[in-house]
Parts: sequence; C-alpha cells; structure tokens
Amino acid sequence: MSANTAAMSSRASPAVNTAYPVDLIGVGLALLAMYVPTLMTLYQDGSGALWREGEHSHGPIMLALALWLAHSRWQQHVVTHGSPSVSRGELLWAWGVMGVGAVLYSLSRGLGVIYLEVASFIPMLAGFILLRGGWALLSDLKFPVFFCIFMVPLPAFMIDGISHWLKLQVSVVVTELLWLWGYPISRTGVVLSIGPYQLLVADACAGMRTLFMLEAMGIFYLNVVRHSSVLRNVGLALLIVPISFTANVLRVIALTLITWYFGDEAGQGFMHGFAGIVLFASAMLMLIGLDTFLRKLGAHKESA
Repeated sequence: MSANTAAMSSRASPAVNTAYPVDLIGVGLALLAMYVPTLMTLYQDGSGALWREGEHSHGPIMLALALWLAHSRWQQHVVTHGSPSVSRGELLWAWGVMGVGAVLYSLSRGLGVIYLEVASFIPMLAGFILLRGGWALLSDLKFPVFFCIFMVPLPAFMIDGISHWLKLQVSVVVTELLWLWGYPISRTGVVLSIGPYQLLVADACAGMRTLFMLEAMGIFYLNVVRHSSVLRNVGLALLIVPISFTANVLRVIALTLITWYFGDEAGQGFMHGFAGIVLFASAMLMLIGLDTFLRKLGAHKESA
C-alpha cells in the first residue's frame, strides 16, 4: 500500500530537472571572462571608473537585481514548462543577436567607449537566453533583459543639462521654503547662503542619481507585484519623477538646517551620507504608500 502511495505521489508531482547543462555553464563562463575587463574598467581609477562615481554608482545594484530576477524566472520557466527546447531558427536568431553584441563590444572596447561597451551586455544576454530556451524563455525573461538598461552609464552630454536644471529648481524651492519659515537664507545660482555658511547644491543633490534609481526600483517593484492595470503602472512610473524631486528638496532642507544649527562639519560629515540613505528610503516609502492608496481606492470603487 505504501508502494502504491509512493507511485501515486510520484505521478502527481513529477520531478523537474532544473540543473544547468554543461554547455550553458561554458558559454556563461565565456561571457564572464569577456566582461571581467569591463567591470575592472568601471571600478578602476581614472575617467572610466563610472561605477565609483555618485551619478552612476547604482549600476552594480541594477545588474545584480537583473541577474537575480533572470535566474529566478528561468527556474520558474523550467519548472512550469520543463526543459527548454530550441529550434534551428531560434538558434540562428540567438547567434545573430549575440554576434551583434560581440561586434558592439569589440568596437566599443577598441575605441574606449565604455557606455556602449556596457550596453553590449544586453544583446549578449538576450542571445544567451535565446540560445538556451528560444523565444518562449526570452518572453518570460524579457523584463530582466530590459532592466539591464538601468545599469548602463549615461554620457555626460545627456545628463548635464537636466542635472543643472534640477539643481537650480531644488535650490529655488529650498530657498523659498526656508525664507517663508523665517531663516536668513539667500541664493546665488545653486549656492545657498544661510547665516555665515554657504552650501553648494552639488550633482549628488540634483536628483539625477535618485531619479534613475527610483525609476528603476519603481519599475522593478511594479513588475514584481504584477499589477494588472496598465494605467496604474504607467501612472506610478510617472509619479516617481515628482516623488524624487520632493525627496531631494527634503534632503537639501535637512542638510541646510543641520549646517545652520550644528555647523559646516556636521552638514558635510556623516549626516551628509546618511541623509542620502534616508532620502532614498523615504522616496520608496512614498511610492509604496501611494501604490497602497491607489489599490485601496480601486477596491473601494469596485465594492461601491
């Protein structure tokens, strides 16, 4: 009787082999060896060390999240659909996409264009997924592949103008608010003067890094919770921009008041970095709180 029960259990829950094949590991190791020099460039001293700079230091986090989500959904795909099979046409597409990535990598590596060199990882990853699971697997992993866009550093000419405009707007709002609250503050461009102290609203306080990270984390959050309403998803993604701006205004206000009450060393020391962490956490809480409010509002309308 126990043997029959075991047989029935075996038929009800078939074992699925989710182990990676040897050739997959080989291609993965080849890609790893290919991009190790890129990672070294992104972290070493010099003009190419973009992931060590404030504006682009979110890149490793975005890459780690994309790879983690790709691994998780790959396992889910195997469990749901079994071992993937690839047709000859899909193999041709896979090698073609990887060939485009390899050409882009070679040219950008030779010319020293680190932005395109990092971007070449996206078609390489897409081709790698096609190679192992065809269009069905790539369809399930399309979001992790898309999410890799957020790890690519943006050239200075694309963000300098926006960054300066954001710095100016943050400076204006902070000055107006603190003046209304009775503080002796004035502004010259992006330099704030409060009492005997002067504070420069730098690029780190301009909101570009926060905007990129919040937009990426917001889209990641929306994909994980998997809302069915397209309007709600688009609305929340767009609302990340004013949330990011508000969070940066609060950060600059906090640092200005810390400098006013405790001196320049307090404002530029530990509290400067800690304020950035609090800023990002508060902005994410605002996003999640807004999402919760919209969900409850929608549920209330449906019940009404």
